[in-house]
Amino acid sequence: MSQMKGKLYLISKFAEKVYSEADLSTDEDHYFLFGREDKGLPEDFMREHPEKALRIPMNDEHVRSLNVSNTVCMIVYEALRQQNFAGLELVHTYEADKLK
Repeated sequence: MSQMKGKLYLISKFAEKVYSEADLSTDEDHYFLFGREDKGLPEDFMREHPEKALRIPMNDEHVRSLNVSNTVCMIVYEALRQQNFAGLELVHTYEADKLK
C-alpha cells in the first residue's frame, strides 16, 4: 500500500488549533477528515493525532454541532482563499448580468 502524500487534517470541535491558523497555501495536497454531526471523529483516533486537529470556533452553549456540508464548505474555501483561488475565476461576466 502506498503512503499518502500531503497533509491530513482532522476537523473537530475538540481541537485546540483554529482552522484559519493552518497554512493551507502550500502546493502539497491537503486532506480533511470530518466526523459525524452527532459524534464527530472517534475519541481514540483524535487522541492519537491531536497535532492534526483543527477546529471551527463556536460556542457550545448555543451550538451543539454544525452541518457537515457547511463545515466542509468553510474549510475548503479557506484552503482556496489561502491559495488565492487558484484555477477559479475571480471575475466573470454573464450575458444577462442583472447587476449591470
